[in-house]
Amino acid sequence: MKTQNKVQLIGYLGKDPLMSIAVNGSKRAYLRMATDWFRKKEDGTELKKTTWHDIVAWDKKAAKVEAHFIKGSHVLVEGEIEHRSFYKGDVKRYITRIRATKIMNLDR
Repeated sequence: MKTQNKVQLIGYLGKDPLMSIAVNGSKRAYLRMATDWFRKKEDGTELKKTTWHDIVAWDKKAAKVEAHFIKGSHVLVEGEIEHRSFYKGDVKRYITRIRATKIMNLDR
């Protein structure tokens, strides 16, 4: 049976994209994106929970991000979930992020 690692998010950028160049010369864009979850409580009031997502876009997608995305942009991201770990001193840290395969600015 086939498997698939795919996620689609629609939300807003929480800050301007952070651009950098990787060691191999590839252009890289880091984005911080918020999505909201809403539910009604039994008393009729609305409960809102915001979830923050770390997104990375490479090369052509990164150039598109640099040209068209700013803090507050309404964004659609499709991509793959990545998990990795690293050590900071003696402490093991974990990162979960989305590697963008499609990215679109919904403001336009």
